[in-house]
Amino acid sequence: MSKPARKATEPLRTRHVFLDTEVYRRAGFNISNTQFALLAKEIDAGRIVVHFTDITLAEIQRQLTEEVVAKAAEAKRLARDFNRISQIAGRPNDTVREIDAQQLADAAWKGFLNTLITRLRGHSVLALDTPARIVFKRYFAGLAPFEQRGSKEFPDAFVVEGIARYCTSNDISMYVVSGDAALRRAAESHAPLIPLQTLDEVLAAAATAAGEAGDIEALVDEIFASPGFDDQVTAAIEADLDFVDFVYYGPLTDGNVVSTELNEIVSLDEYDVAAFDGSKIGLIIQVNATLDAKVRYFDEKELRDKDDDIIPTELETSSRIHARLKIYVSIDLRSLRFLESELLTRDIIVE
Repeated sequence: MSKPARKATEPLRTRHVFLDTEVYRRAGFNISNTQFALLAKEIDAGRIVVHFTDITLAEIQRQLTEEVVAKAAEAKRLARDFNRISQIAGRPNDTVREIDAQQLADAAWKGFLNTLITRLRGHSVLALDTPARIVFKRYFAGLAPFEQRGSKEFPDAFVVEGIARYCTSNDISMYVVSGDAALRRAAESHAPLIPLQTLDEVLAAAATAAGEAGDIEALVDEIFASPGFDDQVTAAIEADLDFVDFVYYGPLTDGNVVSTELNEIVSLDEYDVAAFDGSKIGLIIQVNATLDAKVRYFDEKELRDKDDDIIPTELETSSRIHARLKIYVSIDLRSLRFLESELLTRDIIVE
């Protein structure tokens, strides 16, 4: 397997970082995962300070609540399915405790806030205090994030203006991290704001600031060339594939992915250095791979009863898909063995 190229990374230009709602949503609102654990270490080291706005918190609470309610409804449906299967098997139904969706959502929100404030030491910016005339001036001028006719990106506009005013008042600059291109363009129009697309870029910049880039480059060369490295990457991906949400969008009726296997790692495309402390190094690697997915679906044409009524028949087929996976690995620099790994890709579409 060939060594991937390292993405060009410059050291941190500021220690101040704002994360858009989209960044938290991409992490499944789990701000205790590997990426955020690495961010917490940079915060503890004093290299990064995280900021959030009142508008961002309101968006997160709404979206987190919606996700919990949806998952609770799905769990209820699955419980009914298991009861039906138990009846078919002639076994007593296993009792499934009913979930209070709103209670769980409230608890999840409290847990999120607690981690954001205590572990990530988040600093609040009051974006709702931004004068409306500033935002409407951009709206009527068609400036980002309002370039598209009919755009209603008012929450993002207030967020960007609020952060820009905060930076100007405190004579600082700040990274604005978002997968939303319109929000990044809006941030780019303000001198104190530095738009980035992913949290990985912040972590890579922090790692570059913490160590000599040349030394790290040579070290990573040695790691990728070490015996057994490819096998470790394969094992790390296989260990976490069950945690990826595979969504079927193909032509089969009621198709759903029931299992997946790694077929082949085609290439390692690029990497970021996410952490470095002299004894271990954290890498975020982009992996180009093929996967074999088993898809279960209903074939309504397969069988008919004596009255010519359709009897839905459950069948399975396989589908080979190409996927760009992102994986984090922590490597011991003495043994060059993986200490920790996490597949960061959360969703893959199967067609």
